Amino acid sequence: MVPDGRRLRAFDKVELQPGETKTVTFNLNADDLAFVGYDGKWVLEEGDFKLMIADQTVNIHCEKTYQWQSANR
Repeated sequence: MVPDGRRLRAFDKVELQPGETKTVTFNLNADDLAFVGYDGKWVLEEGDFKLMIADQTVNIHCEKTYQWQSANR
């Protein structure tokens, strides 16, 4: 199974007036990067992930694969 190339996670609507800026903070958990595997269980695979927010990106690396034991994370 191949997970989606892009997924929307941890979002919030922020209203801004012209010229206004705001700092937005969010938490991204390991299970936000997981997908349902061939056996119906959630899995987070070892590898690289690119997080994108507007025109900003950051690369993160998952060092080992983790599989949840139940079908629901």
